[in-house]
Amino acid sequence: MKLYIVRHGETEQNLTGTLTGQYDGLLTPKGKVQAKETALVLKDYIFSHIYSSDLSRCAYMAELIKEFHPHTLLTLTEKLRERHLGVFQGQHNKSVDWDSLSGDWDNRKPENGESVAELKTRALDFVSQLYTQHKDENILLISHNGWIKQIISHFSGISSKDVRKVENVQVIEIEVGDNLTGKILNLNQ
Repeated sequence: MKLYIVRHGETEQNLTGTLTGQYDGLLTPKGKVQAKETALVLKDYIFSHIYSSDLSRCAYMAELIKEFHPHTLLTLTEKLRERHLGVFQGQHNKSVDWDSLSGDWDNRKPENGESVAELKTRALDFVSQLYTQHKDENILLISHNGWIKQIISHFSGISSKDVRKVENVQVIEIEVGDNLTGKILNLNQ
């Protein structure tokens, strides 16, 4: 299976440094233009299915891409959502003290939130499910920085903590094999 994974366009929260998590962020005018340009970039690709986070910053792009792929099924799903940041959601990044949380980097989590390890498990479980359903197909995923970083971490063998930020509308190509083996083909940075 070949995955094409793209991050949503720029949001107001990206600009202000607000931790959005699973809140529904608002695309900036630039973010909407980025989504339209990405839809044009991907218009000639062949996808057997498009999956998108159900949060509007991703769903907006998914709908634009779908216009060029009218016969391709689009599924909006919570499984592609960003990491749930619990009590930190909606706060400014500089006001949050991550070091106050107990545990190592992968396992610490805000109250009522999700750890990086839990996010990675959720992301890889979804990719494994996709592989079972779409083994020899090209699949497009539209998601968020944290979710995508977990996929990059797995297929590159780099710690999640050391994976660079995924830029808005960055497209990543990954070849997935049995038992979640595979490799990153292109990071398109």
